[in-house]
Amino acid sequence: MSDRYLDRVRNVRDTLNSVGHGFCLQKWRHETLYLHMGDNHSCYHPRPQRIPLDEITENPSALHNTKWKKQQRKIMLEGGRPEECYYCWNVENLPGEHFSDRMFHNASTWIDAKAETEMVRNLPWDQDYNPYFLEVSFGNGCNFKCGYCCPQASSLWEQEIREHGNYDISYNQYGIDYLKNTKVYRDDEQNPYVDAFWKWWPDLKKDLRVLRLTGGEAMINPNTMKLMKMLEEGDDTQHLELNLNSNMGVANSRVIRMAESVRNLLDKKKIKDFKLYTSLEAWGPQAEYMRRGLNQDLWLQNVETYLEMVPDAAISIMCTYNILCVASFRPFLEKILELRKKWNTNPWQNRIMFDTPYLKEPPHWMINLLPKEEFGKYIDSDLLFIQDNLITDGLVHGFQEQEYEKMKRVRNYFYQGGARISDELILNGRKDFYKFFTEYDNRSVGLGLLELFPQYKDFYYMCKELNNG
Repeated sequence: MSDRYLDRVRNVRDTLNSVGHGFCLQKWRHETLYLHMGDNHSCYHPRPQRIPLDEITENPSALHNTKWKKQQRKIMLEGGRPEECYYCWNVENLPGEHFSDRMFHNASTWIDAKAETEMVRNLPWDQDYNPYFLEVSFGNGCNFKCGYCCPQASSLWEQEIREHGNYDISYNQYGIDYLKNTKVYRDDEQNPYVDAFWKWWPDLKKDLRVLRLTGGEAMINPNTMKLMKMLEEGDDTQHLELNLNSNMGVANSRVIRMAESVRNLLDKKKIKDFKLYTSLEAWGPQAEYMRRGLNQDLWLQNVETYLEMVPDAAISIMCTYNILCVASFRPFLEKILELRKKWNTNPWQNRIMFDTPYLKEPPHWMINLLPKEEFGKYIDSDLLFIQDNLITDGLVHGFQEQEYEKMKRVRNYFYQGGARISDELILNGRKDFYKFFTEYDNRSVGLGLLELFPQYKDFYYMCKELNNG
């Protein structure tokens, strides 16, 4: 990571800390909406909160400006650290200098941390704000059911749980009881949260700088193309950067239609920029095991179709770094280098990006469950591999310094953990690891855990013994 970039992050950190060591502008200017559930949060680390229907009836912007969120803002303005933001506190509390996402995200190009901090600190704590960055999910319709995902975000997971019932584990994000007590709006159903979004849109788009469409799978939701068509027909979003999250596991024809629409928006200057995000954290059969529904060959075809059709476009791969990644991450890193060598043909233009946030829940997918002496060698080796392949030539074929720093952060968290990583959490997580993956294999087609991940054999049977004991 360059000294210049780190100096920027440090300056942003100091600006935020001038209000308090828990102050984060994401609570004001960043928002993620799950409209099929009526949930929101201003960062993907805190758990989503339900949006009261009576609040959006009076004020559609309450999709973002809920009374709950305003209370969290008040805590920050008074120098406190909201409990729901523990992900960043875990990182910041580690020994030495560590950069949390509170610092990285507020150093983004779409926000002026100094100007925004001065404005926010001098206005009433219960003031309404429009976000600059909005990520919105119109529905949970999805053609994947990734192992660490849940019914709220995947219709296939919802279907499985309704058909086969709960997993018998202590931490149950898959639970049928939750589904029974929660309204999940279908894509073809009248949804008051979607209605509120379209009411808010004329005012919202004036301030929006980045709009990110997600899912479920965004490319199979009708509201995605509806919004893109509105952008094509309008003339007041030239300042907007449009982002799209996709598992890139849809039919290639859908990717072609999406790429044609994106190219049209850019050519006619209807939007400022476009970015495509996808997810992957391994390569080959191991990746397909973690992300049920994934066809690795189709994923690669779709990625390369997009890169071919949209000149100079980039794609960013989000890695949910989890317990199974630890011993299977190297082939993914090697594939990144291969793709960069093929597609990074212009000096200093990186078209293949990736990020490595570590998974924090569900606990049975956490890296912290693994014995350090047995599995630490894999992370150490991968970090050294990245270091040995840092960019040295005139083309962006190697790894970037910030990718090394983020992987180092994963390593530090694996070895040092945090206050939340208690003995009880690890014990229950290990018991759930055995029970979950045993049942996961029973409900899946193809090779099982120990056939694809033989390095985990001793750990798996250790977890079994914990259950029997």
